[in-house]
Amino acid sequence: MIVKLPFGDEHVPLDLRGFRVRALAPSAPPGRDPSKLAETALENPVFGPPLAEIGRGRKTATVIVPDATRKTDLPSVLPILIEHLTRAGIEDRSITVLVANGTHPPVGPESLTELLGPLSPSIRIAQHESRATNLVTVGEIRPGLPLRLHPSAVETDFLVTVGAVRHHYFAGFGGGPKMVFPGVSGHTEIQANHALVLDPGTDGAARHPGCEPGVLVGNPVAEEIRRGVSLRSPEFALCLVEGRDGGIAWAGAGPWQQAFEAAVDRVRTWFQVPLGRRYNLMVASSGGAPTDDTLIQAHKSLDAACRFLEPGGEMLWVASLAGGLGSPAMAPFVENPTPARILEKLSREWVQYGHTTLRIVEKSSRYRVRLCSNIDSDVALRLGFEPIQDPDSVIEEWRERHQGESVAVMASGAVYPRPRGA
Repeated sequence: MIVKLPFGDEHVPLDLRGFRVRALAPSAPPGRDPSKLAETALENPVFGPPLAEIGRGRKTATVIVPDATRKTDLPSVLPILIEHLTRAGIEDRSITVLVANGTHPPVGPESLTELLGPLSPSIRIAQHESRATNLVTVGEIRPGLPLRLHPSAVETDFLVTVGAVRHHYFAGFGGGPKMVFPGVSGHTEIQANHALVLDPGTDGAARHPGCEPGVLVGNPVAEEIRRGVSLRSPEFALCLVEGRDGGIAWAGAGPWQQAFEAAVDRVRTWFQVPLGRRYNLMVASSGGAPTDDTLIQAHKSLDAACRFLEPGGEMLWVASLAGGLGSPAMAPFVENPTPARILEKLSREWVQYGHTTLRIVEKSSRYRVRLCSNIDSDVALRLGFEPIQDPDSVIEEWRERHQGESVAVMASGAVYPRPRGA
């Protein structure tokens, strides 16, 4: 069997003939026309009146959208949503499109145009910066911790969010309430929220057991995100779900809670598979651009794939990583990374991407991971990976040592084990 693994904007073919190939793939259909899906969702919400009706009488609107690290096909979706705002009587000059960068840096004009597509010149475009000094306090998430948001998310008559809902490796699910917090919130509160992934104990800090993909109840990160969003809730949300090919396959709209919950149900149905058994050999991709551009983004698929590996199992991981680590804040943790050292360092001072490094080296210490990528080989080695240039050589080695064995393949993005009894 020949499999093609997404790698940046290209594919890496692998000849797996002679093995028993076990595909770990979503049951989702392929993507459909995003504009038609959005049109139907906005006219027929999962709950409540259509967007054009609920927006009637509002003078201004802000539409929060994800940044380029998330696949959402905004050039197809945004024009439809803006048309519905226009039907509600909101003029283009009174609409702001706000990019939810979270802690990611803003991008230049060319990248912004590529992300959003052509928009009316009357529409204002803003990019969130979490360290900006003009953020507006909307209340306290917990005693002594205020939530600050981008002014455009607060000083508007009508707040709308657009985003794709998918598993998140410690917040349960991405999209939905995360479009507001952490999407357009302050750096301090983002770090404080993400620090809840560590559970301080008498024997030292450890990862909180509730901070897992697909877990919302008993997940302190997810539960605080919901509390934060209650301080400035969107009036309307458009939630999207990807298909098996990365295109948009489902859209649901309405009040953010109902739209998000409907999308979560869809993601669980499509992207959770029975665990069945764990595998000794696995081939995995991070889904191609943009999700495999940096290690910060690509490791989320590595996290998913390792959940199907036996302890000590071997993986061939294919991810472009042309953008390197993804944040300079990660670099100090890569210098001498071991799980114990990173945990000790994070228990003294929380750094968001230090936790990312922790999750990576936890996996590279439990499994043998051969990495085919563009990242610096010294960095890969320090992180516990075995950098390779020729993925076929790994398959040939397996063929010699494991002829006829099962090889699990996660080729087009992440799926997760379905909880037993679910």
